[in-house]
Amino acid sequence: VRRRRWRVLLMEDSVQFRDQVKLLVARYFPEVDLHVADDVIVGLVMVGELRPDVLIVDFSLPDIDGALLVTRLRSHPQFERSRLIVVTAREPESRASDALALSGLPVIHKQRLVQDLPELLARCPTAPD
Repeated sequence: VRRRRWRVLLMEDSVQFRDQVKLLVARYFPEVDLHVADDVIVGLVMVGELRPDVLIVDFSLPDIDGALLVTRLRSHPQFERSRLIVVTAREPESRASDALALSGLPVIHKQRLVQDLPELLARCPTAPD
């Protein structure tokens, strides 16, 4: 029985960080289908189409409050089966006001993306063998 490929959707507006994630996924998870949205509207449409196993979301996307986006994603039944990972350039001390929205979620500081993302993806319950 052939397993379907694992789907990851990245919602990130920075070309630099989109490219970093693409390189990391290609190197450590060649069996993953990575899809990329450079804004939140395209990303939400893609979520509905793809039903990704993992959703990696930039907490500071333009035109939307990151806490609102994450809270809505977590509360909507369609996203229950997707693992949510948040990336941010904000330092931990500046995220205190968003603690409730981020509670229980893996949060990666963008400066640690190369170190933390591969390990975090490997620990996802839906990770490919």
